[in-house]
Amino acid sequence: MKSNLIAYLGISGLLSLGNWILLLLPNYLAERHWSSQEIGWAIGCFFLVNLVFQIISGPLAHRRGNLSTALAGSGLGLVGGIFYLGTFWHTGLIFPARVFHAAGAAMVFAGALMELVKSVPPRLRGRMIGYYGLPGFVMMGVGPMASEWFVYRWGFGTIFGAIILIYAVLALILSRLPRPLATGVPPQPFSEAFRDSVLRLRSILVLSVFFGLCFSAWNSFLAPAVRSVGPGAVSSFGLGYGIGAVITRLGTSNWLESPSRRLASISTLLLYSLSLALIPFAVTIWHLILLGLVCGMVHGTYYPSLSSIAAERFHPLHAGQALSLYVSASGIGMFVGPPLWGAVVDLAGYRVMFAASGVVLALNAILFVAWQRRSKQLRTSSRSAVYH
Repeated sequence: MKSNLIAYLGISGLLSLGNWILLLLPNYLAERHWSSQEIGWAIGCFFLVNLVFQIISGPLAHRRGNLSTALAGSGLGLVGGIFYLGTFWHTGLIFPARVFHAAGAAMVFAGALMELVKSVPPRLRGRMIGYYGLPGFVMMGVGPMASEWFVYRWGFGTIFGAIILIYAVLALILSRLPRPLATGVPPQPFSEAFRDSVLRLRSILVLSVFFGLCFSAWNSFLAPAVRSVGPGAVSSFGLGYGIGAVITRLGTSNWLESPSRRLASISTLLLYSLSLALIPFAVTIWHLILLGLVCGMVHGTYYPSLSSIAAERFHPLHAGQALSLYVSASGIGMFVGPPLWGAVVDLAGYRVMFAASGVVLALNAILFVAWQRRSKQLRTSSRSAVYH
């Protein structure tokens, strides 16, 4: 089991590396005279396709098998890498590149995660979701640094070729993982599973959507916003983010068992909001490292807390579909965000855009925590009324 867990963490890390190594993609498109809104559509279409395939990966994996679904996704990712290289001949090929890359990433991520979560008791599922995302934060520091180095030395063709290599390695790992025995459980109708999951997770899904919306602000426009800071600006923020997330993810995993502590950790999104608003004001590398560190530390506590709350609400018959819906919810915001924030940048500049993203995230964090506490009070009052 230990060797299998290492393989799953490797899959998560490679998937994340495939995303973060493309953090300078807006600069590549800007060099070809694309507007901020056009760049936003190119970035955002990835998250729309990723969202759709995250949702359908649940029922697909239920019918075809989790690992078979992930293996098929690695093939789509390979095709995406080929299209990335094709953009040197026609920049418009960035859209099929993003589509195939997004579909492949979603299928690999969801298929592997569902197989991993299925192997642990329900009480540990939220924590396992958090651990599965841990290598991604490591790659958040490694990916941008590697991207800046490769682009500086050999150009964008190197990072596009790296996508092909990453998905080839993913296919190799997935093909060597042991296949589970068939359970013989008949698949539930997708509409029924979707309805039950949405009803149980609706407040969690809303927060995830808005977090994805605001996360996309820096994910899409960090590179052009901090270009004046100089070389290493993007990788410095990513390095700080990754270090902060790893520290808190490892240090607080056992602390987040009680509902009150989970809500307290989700409340730290207010610090994330403040850091977002301050990004355009950074004037040195150390400012960006500090802002990234704060964002990463918040992300490292917020995500496992929300995942634990979500895992406790998964329908026992539709756990796979609920999981794919939960992990894909942020994709809605990450699809809407890039073109929306790009339009704000074109109209008012980066400072207004980052400030707006911080305000939106802060308001939604406050509403979510208040709603959860109100719901808890209502449940407590209802139980007291029954007993008396």
